[in-house]
Amino acid sequence: MTGASALNLRKRTIRRAAVYVLAVFGLLAVFGLFFLPLYQLAAMAFSSEGRLSLDIFRQLLSNAKMLKVIRDTLYINLLSSFFASIIGVVMAYFVAYTDIRGKKLIHCALLLPLIIPGYIITLAWMQFFAKGGIVAAALRGFFPGAVMPNIYSYWGIIFVFAVTKYPLIYTLTLTTFRKISCDMELAAAVSGCGRVKTFFRVTLPMSLSGIANGLLLVFISCLDNFGTAAFLGIPARISVLSTDIYQTIISFSAGSFREAAAKSVILGAIGVLTSLVLWRAAKLFETMQTDLEDKTPRVFLHGKKIFAEGGIWLSIFAINFVPLLTLILTAFQKGIGGGYGADNLTISNFAFVFSNPKSFNAIKNSLFLSFSTAAVCVVTGTIVAYLMVRRPSRLIRVVESVISVPYSIPGIILGLALILTWASPLPIIHKTIYATVLMLLVAYVVRFTSLQIRNSTTGVLQMDSSMEEAAEVCGAGFFKKWTAVILPLIFPATISGMGLVFLNALTELTTSSLLWSAGSETLGVVIYNYTSAGYTTYACALSSVVCLTILGLVLLYRGISAALKNYTGRNAA
Repeated sequence: MTGASALNLRKRTIRRAAVYVLAVFGLLAVFGLFFLPLYQLAAMAFSSEGRLSLDIFRQLLSNAKMLKVIRDTLYINLLSSFFASIIGVVMAYFVAYTDIRGKKLIHCALLLPLIIPGYIITLAWMQFFAKGGIVAAALRGFFPGAVMPNIYSYWGIIFVFAVTKYPLIYTLTLTTFRKISCDMELAAAVSGCGRVKTFFRVTLPMSLSGIANGLLLVFISCLDNFGTAAFLGIPARISVLSTDIYQTIISFSAGSFREAAAKSVILGAIGVLTSLVLWRAAKLFETMQTDLEDKTPRVFLHGKKIFAEGGIWLSIFAINFVPLLTLILTAFQKGIGGGYGADNLTISNFAFVFSNPKSFNAIKNSLFLSFSTAAVCVVTGTIVAYLMVRRPSRLIRVVESVISVPYSIPGIILGLALILTWASPLPIIHKTIYATVLMLLVAYVVRFTSLQIRNSTTGVLQMDSSMEEAAEVCGAGFFKKWTAVILPLIFPATISGMGLVFLNALTELTTSSLLWSAGSETLGVVIYNYTSAGYTTYACALSSVVCLTILGLVLLYRGISAALKNYTGRNAA
């Protein structure tokens, strides 16, 4: 063996060893950050006085109140998923099949609920249906005896869930519709089927797999949701499992944490069983589809086009924009119910938001957590994604699977598990990170790293391995290869994932509702506290600031994407 060959062999051995060291370290880190907390939660739920016990589950499942909570959870989530699927499928059909104009703009407008936090949209609908709000006042101008519906009810929660979760079904169904072969629909038309009959006999059955996957995402998202259920359900004494677990924990009664742990196990079991059923349904309905999306129109509306476009834009405006406009108007009011005249308008609510210590601290904490979480996740996620694609092994697949688990379970369960683990002082340093900003950072990193992995994996897959080989041939070392070749090529997909992590961390509420304390408030927590305490105008003002911030970040991202597309010829989206 020549000296050069021996040197290359040594380098390969060192790289392989480094890969396994990183993988083992990652596995141990994720085990300590997530599986240990989950084990603590399960141990508390399934043990009593140091022995295995199911007594707590027998007590809960024989309790009429608990059974009602479970029924309400299933009732609300199932109906929400059903109505969200109707909205999503109808909109996806018009965008995928018809020749309506402005599809890109319609598509972006339909995705608005994905970037605006659900609890802010819920607060917006609360102002829309407020008895002393602008909509009620306008309605009474035409119908003096008109009364606004009560949004603090079952239908209110279901309605808000449906109009905030439909994009999940819309996006999956849109892709499925575009991959349905035209030949199948042409064959149905030749056989004498009309447009409606073709839809129900061919198009809908062939898209059931995508719809089932969308239903799964909606159901799990509703199961995980805390903000909407808390804003609308708690005042009406309607409890779902997420809010019931939260109320059990904050009661601090004897055995409250064990009871909450058992309820978390029940919530997780419902999520797993539902996932298995809908996953099986999606597999059952899988059909032959094309590999590429066909974006050409298949249905030409002719003279009806203007009515279809008007109906779509009217629906989008009513569902996505009117409530947010109502929220912004409320943010400028001196008091709720005082009307919208000049004597009741003020900017003092915004001045309060930026001068109040709690609000300012929440803004500071959320920005710190967002930047820190994004930075940690982009490093961890990119390393894992690169190893998955370029150095695949069973160990790497295990690490990736382990990291992906926290994002797929309800945040309320993760929050409780972290409390049970990190409430005690850490070994060696004998200090606890519980009730600190660091605790929230750990929770966010554990929860959102999988988002970065997905986006970074896309970037690595798009990069030709010959580019790395060429860099090595030219004598580039490890760091030179990464800084000069790999990072510039995967940057668009990586920055996309980083932005997604940043937005999720900036607006997170579910896990934060359990882990925050005085001094570690976040934006979501402060908005929830303002709303619960009756300071609606302050909550609307802070929510408006968050919405404008998100809008600015989205515009910044689109600008970066356009610049990268012009510079490298690759789209970051």
